[in-house]
Amino acid sequence: MYDVIRTFGADYILFDLIFLAIFIGLLLKFNKKIPLLAFVLGGLGINLLVDWGIWLHTGIREVILPLNWNVFWFFFWFSLSYGVEYAYVFLMFEKKSNKLGWTLLILGSWILIAFLSQLIPLNDTTITTIRHMSNLRNLRLVLVLIGYALLFILKYDWKKIAYLFFIGFLIHFMMEFSLFVSGIRPGSFLILFENSLIEFNMGIPFFYLLYDKYLKNKFKQKTVKR
Repeated sequence: MYDVIRTFGADYILFDLIFLAIFIGLLLKFNKKIPLLAFVLGGLGINLLVDWGIWLHTGIREVILPLNWNVFWFFFWFSLSYGVEYAYVFLMFEKKSNKLGWTLLILGSWILIAFLSQLIPLNDTTITTIRHMSNLRNLRLVLVLIGYALLFILKYDWKKIAYLFFIGFLIHFMMEFSLFVSGIRPGSFLILFENSLIEFNMGIPFFYLLYDKYLKNKFKQKTVKR
């Protein structure tokens, strides 16, 4: 049994909101319509539904907030912040995308946010989130195996499948690493590595199939019509 814990100051949210505004601005500037859609639907659709709608009300997720804070609006930000992960993987799906640039932007920003929130004492009121994962480990692993088995069944090239797995690992590792090195996420590097292998790779095969079979063609058609 293990818990995934994050303890951070309230000003972490402020720094993260600044980054989110910049990130959204860049997606708009470079006309990244599909990643922007993934950012919104992934963060506010999937994560908000699961984190706030299900996990919080079933005891899987716990949160300790400052007095008088609204739980829903906290999870609204929390989920929107996770939207960056969804946007990133769709950026990595695109052939014409500055993959290294987006990677360095996100990793550098997350590390900067984590340390700025501790070095600049704007509001050090403590927030703690806890996720109890003991009963979900096997289910998560099964979802990863099903997803990647489906890609093999559909005869995708093994290099493409390996690339997708790496992208799924990398995006979650970047977030977990920024929290780990700054002391926000307690625990061992081994658990960080294990979570990174599984966490986002539960969805990557299905996201890629959605992108490859539907989204990229739909948005191409829209571009041609204009």
